[in-house]
Amino acid sequence: MEAKVAAVVVTFNRIELLKKCIGGLRNQSRKPDEIIIVNNSSTDGTVEWLSKQTDISVITQPNTGSAGGQFTGIKSAYDKGYDWVWCLDADVVPDQNALQMFLTSDVMGDKSLGFLSSTIYTPENSLCYINIPYLENSNSMTKFNCLKILSASFGSVLFSRNAIKTVGYPIPDFFIWGDDAEYTFRMRERGFNGFLVAESKATHFEQNNFPNPFLEMNYLERKAFFAVRNTIYIIKLRNRILYKSYLRGIASALIFYFDIVLKRSKRKNWDMNSLIKFSRYFISGLVYNPRKFLNNETN
Repeated sequence: MEAKVAAVVVTFNRIELLKKCIGGLRNQSRKPDEIIIVNNSSTDGTVEWLSKQTDISVITQPNTGSAGGQFTGIKSAYDKGYDWVWCLDADVVPDQNALQMFLTSDVMGDKSLGFLSSTIYTPENSLCYINIPYLENSNSMTKFNCLKILSASFGSVLFSRNAIKTVGYPIPDFFIWGDDAEYTFRMRERGFNGFLVAESKATHFEQNNFPNPFLEMNYLERKAFFAVRNTIYIIKLRNRILYKSYLRGIASALIFYFDIVLKRSKRKNWDMNSLIKFSRYFISGLVYNPRKFLNNETN
C-alpha cells in the first residue's frame, strides 16, 4: 500500500512566494496527497486568494510564528493519519522530483528513520546557509547520496509518522528561529535517524543568506530575542546529544557569546544597548526550559 503524504506550509504575509511554493507542490512528479496551509493571520490578501483554491486545506490561526504554525500543521496531518508529513517554508519552492526522491531514497527501509531533508539552494544556485543541516561527527554517503545528519530545517523536510508519534510536536514557544533544529535534534535524541537526500532539491528565496546571521542582526528587533534564546537552547541540546555533557553545552554557549561580542565589537556595528540586549537574550537561553507537547495533548 502506497504511503500517504501531507505537505504542510506555514505562511504569514508572503502571498507571492506562497503562490510559487504551492505551484511547486502542485507540479510534483509524485504529488502529495494533501496540501495543508497554516495561515498565521496574514493581512496581504492571502486569505482571499486561498479561499479560491479548491485543492488546498487551509487553517487560519493567530500569528504564532513558524513554530506555532508547524505545530498546528504537523498535528493536523498526524491526526488525519498520514504516514509522512512534508514541511516547507512558504518562501521555498521544491523541484519537480523533490518528494519522489524522498520516497525512493535508499534509506526508506530504515526502521528508525525519523526525517529526510532536501538539499536547499539559493536562486543563484548556491547552498543556502540557513538550511545547511548539522552533520554527524563522522559521515559517509549511502549508495544513493544520502548523508546522515543531526538536524534539518523546515525549508523542506519529510517526517515519519512513527517519529512524530514518539517525540510529539515542535515547541510553539520557540515562535521563530531554531524550532526546526530543536525538533529534529529531539528526534535524534530519541533514537531516530535523519538524512540529507542530495537529489531532493528545493530553492529558498531568502534575501539574506549570511554564513553567520548573528554578525548582521539588529538586536533591537523582536526576532533577535527568539534567535539568541533559541540558539543557546539548541547549543546545549546538541552537546547533550553528541557528548552527553551538560557542562560542555554551557561552555559551547559561552564560546558562542564571546565570539559574537568580539567580532561585532571589531566591526563596530552595534552599540551598548544592543550588547545589553544580546546579553539578556543569552541569559534567557541558558535558563530556558520550554514545554514539549506530546501527540496526545491538545493544548
